[in-house]
Amino acid sequence: MSIAVEHTAIKAPSTYQDWLVCFDMMKNGSGADTEVFDAACMGSFVGSDLTKNALQKQIVETVNTFLDKSVKRFIRNLNENIAFNELSQTELLFKRLKKDVAKSLFFTKLSFLPKDFRSDLEDSVKEQMSSFWEDTIKFLYEQSLEFSNSELEDVLFLVKRIRLF
Repeated sequence: MSIAVEHTAIKAPSTYQDWLVCFDMMKNGSGADTEVFDAACMGSFVGSDLTKNALQKQIVETVNTFLDKSVKRFIRNLNENIAFNELSQTELLFKRLKKDVAKSLFFTKLSFLPKDFRSDLEDSVKEQMSSFWEDTIKFLYEQSLEFSNSELEDVLFLVKRIRLF
């Protein structure tokens, strides 16, 4: 017996309720759901100043929650790689984190949002994630020196070639 699974396309949000559903999917998704982020980039919104302010707060919360989950997953997987000395996946972890950060910047394409809001939030995300990225590389470099781990040094060479932005 075969069961057909219907794949429903996610539509671009336009009402406050649509946006809340979209944000919920972003926060609770696996991070691999680019479809949700693509739909959000095409979203629109017309509403009162009060609902626009509420929407902006929801965007900030969504970006923070999504990045927090992404960073926690990254750290957990990186720690596992280090603990089991399986460093070959480290470069892939950094590439996944880079993709998640790029997805989290979906709001930059939303022209209905005030330019200052988009710019300030983008700067904040880039500053915080760049700092985390650099601190993680520095930590790994120190680990490679402390334990004379040439495999980790090789991995770091590849990771340093990846540019977050």
